[in-house]
Amino acid sequence: MTAKERANLLRWDGSRRGFYEVYFLKLNDRASRTACWLRYTLLSPRPDVGPPRAELWGIFFDAADPAGHFALKRSLPVDRLRWDSNRFRLSLGEAELRQTGCAGEIADAERGHRLAWGLSFDSASEALFHWPLEQMYTLALPKTKMVSPHPDARFTGWIQADGRRIELAGAPGQQTHMWGSQHGLRWCWGHCDAFDEDPEAVWEGLDAQVPLGPWASPHLKLFFLRFQGRWHKFNRPRMLLRNRSQYELGRWSFEAFNQELRLAGTIECELSDLLGVTYQDPDGRLLWCNNSKLATAHLEVSTPDGRALGRLTSQRACALEFVDRHIAPEVPVWI
Repeated sequence: MTAKERANLLRWDGSRRGFYEVYFLKLNDRASRTACWLRYTLLSPRPDVGPPRAELWGIFFDAADPAGHFALKRSLPVDRLRWDSNRFRLSLGEAELRQTGCAGEIADAERGHRLAWGLSFDSASEALFHWPLEQMYTLALPKTKMVSPHPDARFTGWIQADGRRIELAGAPGQQTHMWGSQHGLRWCWGHCDAFDEDPEAVWEGLDAQVPLGPWASPHLKLFFLRFQGRWHKFNRPRMLLRNRSQYELGRWSFEAFNQELRLAGTIECELSDLLGVTYQDPDGRLLWCNNSKLATAHLEVSTPDGRALGRLTSQRACALEFVDRHIAPEVPVWI
């Protein structure tokens, strides 16, 4: 088993309560100007909240027509979830997720939407661990762990959205694994590996507040950039507070430094390209994710003393989401 596959193995032990686990995949097909976000999840809440369940989520985005955006979810008893312990493979009902492939279908007869997919994917990079210290994956804090076994995935296969079949050949995207006992309190997150200037470049960022007992942490700001063939990480403990970040619904600007690079950027999306979905913590509390896969990215890379090294741009092919403990009235909640 490869290290990337071990990073994907299910952490749930089959009985633990007060726990959640998520596998998500996202891709942008620039030829059809569409994007897709898929989510294989389990929620094993506290016994007083409800029974464990497994869920399959999907969002489809059409850059040519915002009226074509839609989101779906299918919930199943957790005994419909099956997984292997000596390799990464899980099935959720008839849907399946493997180390380099996935398939599934979600339909909503009442709304008249259906999303189906059959995809294979892989990536050139090693798994990307977002937290800087190994202990952050073994100790109780932070309450959410995250790793991207495929931070620069390329997808081949097909998706079918409301009868429209889209063939994919090397569409850029990502596959990430998350687990823990509680979501962050609020966050802004983004990812892109569809840059005009360098198809091998990858950017990811997170600005999050996490629970520290009854208190909220300061905003923790971490960034990653693969630039000119090398990974640059802006996630050391001192950087989590030193990095700069400011966001509001639809727009995020940031600046990060390490010994080699200065990274500055802006990620923006139209409010019409955001769809709302509802998350639940294992203790029953709710939070709302306002999600887009059609954001535009502008990044400037320079040396710490200000010498320009390059620019990266992506037009409506960047992931961007804003999550908080209240509903944003400007964004329709689909799930």
